[in-house]
Amino acid sequence: MRLTLHEARSRKILLAALIFGLLFLALFTTGLYFIDRLENVRLPQRRFMVSSILMAGLYAVNFLTIMTAVLVPADTLSGEISSGTIQTVVSKPLRRWEVVFGKWIGFWIILLGYLGLMAGGVLLAGKVIANYVPPNITKGLPLMALEGTLLLTLSIA
Repeated sequence: MRLTLHEARSRKILLAALIFGLLFLALFTTGLYFIDRLENVRLPQRRFMVSSILMAGLYAVNFLTIMTAVLVPADTLSGEISSGTIQTVVSKPLRRWEVVFGKWIGFWIILLGYLGLMAGGVLLAGKVIANYVPPNITKGLPLMALEGTLLLTLSIA
C-alpha cells in the first residue's frame, strides 16, 4: 500500500487530476459567487438557482471522481508484470492477493481523498457564498464513494 501511494504521487495522471480539479473548484466558486449576487432576483428563485448550480457541481465532482478511479490505477498490475518491475516489488514472499489488495487499498485512499477534496470544496463554496447545504448530502457522498470504489475495483481487476 505504501509503495502504491508513493508510485501514485509520481504519476502525472494524478497530478493532472488534482490540477484540473482545483481549476474546476476555482471556476465553480467564481460562477456561484456571481450567480448568488444577481440583482432583482427574489429569494426563492435565488435559492433554486444556487441549489441547481450546487447539484451540477456535485455531478461534475462525481464525474471527476469516476475518471480518477478508472485512470489512476490503469495499467498498474499488467504494466508492472510486462515491464518486470513486479519482481522487485514482490522480492519478499508475498501472496498475489496481498499485492493486489495493497494496491487496491492505496488507490482507494487516493480516491477517497480526491472525492473529499472536490466535494468538500463544492460544499464549502455553497455554504460560504450562499449559506446553502444540499439536503441529504450525508447519503449522497457515501454513494459517490461507493460508485468510485466499484469502478476502482473493476479497473484493477
